[in-house]
Amino acid sequence: MRFKSSSVNFHISTKHILFSNTTAINNPFMDLSTLTQTLTSHPTKSPAVADADDHLCSQTTETFPPEPSLPTESSFFGTSHGYLNREARIEKAWSHWKKLGQPKLIVAPMVDNSELPFRMLCRKYGAEAAYTPMLHSRIFSDNAKYRSQEFTTCKEDRPLFVQFCANNPETLLEAARRVEAYCDYVDINLGCPQRIARRGNYGAFLMDNLPLIKSLVEMLAYNLNVPVSCKIRVFPDLQDTLNYAKMLEDAGCSLLAVHGRTRDEKDGKKIRANWDAIRAVKNALKIPVLANGNIRHMDDVKNCLEQTGADGVLSAESLLENPALFARSGTVDQGDLVVEYLKLCEKYPVPWRMIRSHVHKMLGDWFRVHPQVREDLNKQSKLSFEFLYDMVNRLRDLGVTRPLYEGTILETVSEDKDGVQVHCAEC
Repeated sequence: MRFKSSSVNFHISTKHILFSNTTAINNPFMDLSTLTQTLTSHPTKSPAVADADDHLCSQTTETFPPEPSLPTESSFFGTSHGYLNREARIEKAWSHWKKLGQPKLIVAPMVDNSELPFRMLCRKYGAEAAYTPMLHSRIFSDNAKYRSQEFTTCKEDRPLFVQFCANNPETLLEAARRVEAYCDYVDINLGCPQRIARRGNYGAFLMDNLPLIKSLVEMLAYNLNVPVSCKIRVFPDLQDTLNYAKMLEDAGCSLLAVHGRTRDEKDGKKIRANWDAIRAVKNALKIPVLANGNIRHMDDVKNCLEQTGADGVLSAESLLENPALFARSGTVDQGDLVVEYLKLCEKYPVPWRMIRSHVHKMLGDWFRVHPQVREDLNKQSKLSFEFLYDMVNRLRDLGVTRPLYEGTILETVSEDKDGVQVHCAEC
């Protein structure tokens, strides 16, 4: 079957929320354009391609910017007599988690890669909750363009974690108040290990300043009407990790996601996550705990939940290659997934750079068989849906097919120019 781009112009309705503001103020972390280029750089892109990719994939004519939430006398942990005690906070944290259905299959936060269309695609194929991409709290508060492009949602996009990086409690709270009405958790990124996080003093590099981390959590926990969650990496020493996790719980964290690698262990394909450390954290805490690391297929989900005792799992890189990873049965053709993703992008506009990135990841195995098609994609200074749909059709004409199977092995089946099948197993 051949696919064509729809000619319908999708408008933003009240179910598709875009945040905007006329104020733009310099931020102390990094210039917006520098941040975007650093986080989304592609080695094959020219400056012209990068500029074109920063534009929205569709133009919209209607927006409905909500007003930021105003401070209230009550909060998630507040009562008419003050704040809840520790036992009551833990009970409320579990009550909230159960109200959401205790989701176990969750899309992890990924810079430029867990945006609304991708989240909705993953939800269709079994994901039960999702994180937004990491949002920069200062830029989010100050820059209207950043808000309107980097965070969108709709009524079906729940349960939803909105994740921020931050190193200033007041700035974090200002950003969080803008989204609390549209999510189920405001999450603090305490796990990013990249150099940009070191330079900006956020993510996993705040592990060197635990009092600051505590103040970030407390600021949100006692001032928002939704609970605060945190995503962390482990320390090399297990006891340090346990002390860290307990501090977060005591500060008001209602849910903790634990990436079972240290700050220095960046290569997830070479270094396995430490599930034993995650299990130790789960046993030490009273709040819900999620496991992150080594989730490549559904067998890993089952094994991780059994070995860690965690209340759910997060997957990142594996979902980028196979958004149907959490599908419980059946097979899904990779080309069909790409087409479904593109149609969601037509409905929910995002910057072209996100689309380019997803297409590269989802069609990676196809491109290895037919690199000339990838080269043609990289040459495009300005993408269009028509080009991308035609590219999928071109790959089909070349005899490429990649069904995705659940289970221990995901098998790639394709044909070269002579019609010979090529198999590539992902163990």
